[in-house]
Amino acid sequence: MSSECPQLSAALGRDREPGGAFASRGGATGTGAPLDGSGPPADGVARQLRDQAQGALGEVLRGFQAADPQDGGVARAGSAEGRRRLRAGLVSALMRLIFLLYAEARGLLAGVEGGGAPLARLFEDLQEERRRQGDDLERRHGAWARIAALFRALRDRGPGDARGGLCDPDAHPFLEGRPWLSDGALHRVLSALLVRDGAPLCYGELEVEHLGTLYEGLIAFDLEIAEGESMALLPSHVVVDLEALLALPGRDRPARLEEVADLKLGARSAARVAAAGSVIELSQALARRASPRQPDRIARGALYLQPGQLRRRAGSYYTPREITSHVVERTLSPLLDRDGRPASPEDVLALAVCDPAMGSGAFLVEACRQLAARLADAWQSAGAAPPLAPGEPPRARAMALVAQRCLHGVDLDPLAVDLARLSLWLVVQDARLPLSFLDSKLRCGDSLIGAERAEVGGFPAAAKLPRGTAERQARRALLRQARAPQPPEGAPPEGTAPEGTAPQGTPPEGAPPESAKGAPGDGPDGAERADRAALDAWMALWFWPPEGELAALAPAPATFARYMAAAREPADPRAALSRRIAEERRFLHWELAFPAVFDRSEPGFDAVIGNPPWVAYVGRAAQPIAPEVFHLHLRRNPAFHGYRSLHGLFVHRAASLLRPGGRLGLVIPTSVSDLDGYGPTRRAHDALCAVDSDLPSFGSDAFDGVFQPCMGLLSTRLAPEAPRAAAIASWPLARSDLDVVSRRLLERLGALTPLPAALFGERGFQTTAEDAERIRRADAPEPPYTCPIREGTDVGELIARAPRHHVDRARVKGRFRKDEDWKAVRLLIRQTARYPIAALSDGLPFRNSILAGFCDATWSEFALLCYLNSSPIRWWHYTRHRDAREGMPQVKIAHLRAIPAPPPAGAALIAALDALGRELGPANAGLPADARRHLDGTVASMLEMTEEERGCVARWAAATPLPRPDG
Repeated sequence: MSSECPQLSAALGRDREPGGAFASRGGATGTGAPLDGSGPPADGVARQLRDQAQGALGEVLRGFQAADPQDGGVARAGSAEGRRRLRAGLVSALMRLIFLLYAEARGLLAGVEGGGAPLARLFEDLQEERRRQGDDLERRHGAWARIAALFRALRDRGPGDARGGLCDPDAHPFLEGRPWLSDGALHRVLSALLVRDGAPLCYGELEVEHLGTLYEGLIAFDLEIAEGESMALLPSHVVVDLEALLALPGRDRPARLEEVADLKLGARSAARVAAAGSVIELSQALARRASPRQPDRIARGALYLQPGQLRRRAGSYYTPREITSHVVERTLSPLLDRDGRPASPEDVLALAVCDPAMGSGAFLVEACRQLAARLADAWQSAGAAPPLAPGEPPRARAMALVAQRCLHGVDLDPLAVDLARLSLWLVVQDARLPLSFLDSKLRCGDSLIGAERAEVGGFPAAAKLPRGTAERQARRALLRQARAPQPPEGAPPEGTAPEGTAPQGTPPEGAPPESAKGAPGDGPDGAERADRAALDAWMALWFWPPEGELAALAPAPATFARYMAAAREPADPRAALSRRIAEERRFLHWELAFPAVFDRSEPGFDAVIGNPPWVAYVGRAAQPIAPEVFHLHLRRNPAFHGYRSLHGLFVHRAASLLRPGGRLGLVIPTSVSDLDGYGPTRRAHDALCAVDSDLPSFGSDAFDGVFQPCMGLLSTRLAPEAPRAAAIASWPLARSDLDVVSRRLLERLGALTPLPAALFGERGFQTTAEDAERIRRADAPEPPYTCPIREGTDVGELIARAPRHHVDRARVKGRFRKDEDWKAVRLLIRQTARYPIAALSDGLPFRNSILAGFCDATWSEFALLCYLNSSPIRWWHYTRHRDAREGMPQVKIAHLRAIPAPPPAGAALIAALDALGRELGPANAGLPADARRHLDGTVASMLEMTEEERGCVARWAAATPLPRPDG
């Protein structure tokens, strides 16, 4: 993993040292035995098991279809919701098995049938029966009942009301009903989970966080119905409809396979696919590319698993242990080392830590480890450890106490909540505790959609309700009475509190309505139910149906008080609707979900940690968002402006949940730290919290399957009266890649006046999806593709290569500029690069992967050409811009317009650059070595660089070669 974080490598080393500040990985209470080198590392085992588990999920599906419980029900009927529920049930079934195998490997199933290893014993029994009876196992259905009974016994060990797909027997009734998975199918599933290449998979080497990566791997598939006879193909296990493929002209079939299945065929295979005249012939031509997870053809109408977009839409990914460890330590350390004294046991156990998007609980597990280590140390220092059972280590008791008292979490996915509960139960490793011991602390709900008591005293004038004439006039009158002033920067935006004077009969702002106070004699439970009803009713107004009979019941400002008073009445249709909306949307009212945290004198959490979902609602990777949710966030969250994203919303939500002095520790895309579009997110955060001075950067390959740089956002919640720092353009990322000379040079050049902005601009042709089909790769024009057009890879260092593409100019939909616009461009600057690469323009059209350069009275195109291609300017660009070093780099207009111009004394050498550019540029032949040395020396003199600085740039240039001509 690439990283610019100087503390991370130290933290990783300390994490493995028994004497470190926090808990080490090994030891009696760790999540697995220390590795001795005799087997693959835990991450390697997890990757093996993830691949095996995905194959096992297919076996579970085929076992379901073979048994056909409930006659296939909604899944066969083609209901998308039915398939979603079925898929969730199948994933739950498999995760139950994985959980039991993990618990079995840690001795947590002691006392149950099978001597603490019931699944291993069951697998051995099935193996023996397979040897003795062969295919008879396919007609038997007794083994699954043993697993269901085992899980039920664990679930019922103690009180609690566990909810979610994994623990709740009502969530997926077919898992609890009559046996549905044959013994033969279960044998294949257990074989996939227990054996790889003839050797056993070592669950004892896994860490508890790996349960999360297994779950993420399983939800990466959608459940679909085959419209035609189909086949799963390598390398991505994508299912392809063979009948639809056969309907295409033969010459188009290989390209279609590459497009939909990432399958590139050799010439011989492509010819066989093109010549196939039937589904059988087509399947035979593709037989060598069949997925081993589904080697047989899939019948029309059958269910199958298709690699889908669910994980991308959810934006959820397993966070590696080294990142959770570092972020949690950086977040919690200031809370545990205040005033220069070590934390007492009471200090540790008083902390309230929350992950508002906890997934399977990786951050909470890490917080449990680290806080337990500090609690055990505090007991030792104070000489006051609690009474322990014989042989019980203090760390084990500390883990249980920390989990029960300090940890809180929320997630929208019920199965993820269950996995978080189970993960913490596993890491605590106390078989005496019931699985439900954290039910009240880990909640299922939407962290971003909920209300506070102070809000419900007034009508939410920004909510989108059905607007008849009377209601519209009443709302306008209400707003005219007292227009709310603009909130201070970072405060909740318009719509989170009354925008004007509340209507007569409405409780004053900050006071709950009568319905929220509880009837006499209700007691605490009754008051809580009343509060919940009121908050649900107020929040439901943002989601009121715009049409139908119930739309007419939407309250107006004049009827708001009566609506809130009726919130507790079960028979009132409006109350019933608000309850239904609350359940569907999974409202999460933080004050009610965690009363001990928000009812104290300084309400809020001491720390909020986690890796919130990375989902963008704008740009090329934009994901869909319901209009009513979009409107809600736009009006209520100041971070939902500019570049709108789910992670931006969580940044503000997490900051707002902290008490003064509380600590924030989130993993987010690094682009949040400096892109202009994320300015509203940074301002919303900075109005509440002060960022640390050295935020860690984890590089672009921190997450498996994700090529996006990420960072740690670490900050401290400010007191309401504390002064706010001046707005900053970007958050400070730690840099371990800069020595003293480099840092000094970067700062000095950054202080110079930049080049004139008019020297750079956008001129490239922005293609639409339709336009992409009207551009053909060809060295020569071929009607109707007759207009040559360049793209970024056609631009080299002082070389504009002949265009390799031609466009049907008459039929494109996007804006295609006039010839005089192209001829006005003086320089072509490659956009897809880590630093400027420029060539002279010859006036031909180009795509938007090329930026345009111009000239002015000071900078001719020849002088600018040389300046941009010089090593000092490239070094500055690469070193200055974080996104030039990470991910998929692009040179941007803002980057070019930030390039420093030489100081006045060096400006006299611009003429020398002009002369060199006139000599080299028109030749269109690149930059010879001697000319490069001359150019770099001239620009270094213009920028008044010292010998040390010149050497720094020269070393960088030698280690940073130009990209290949083909990109």
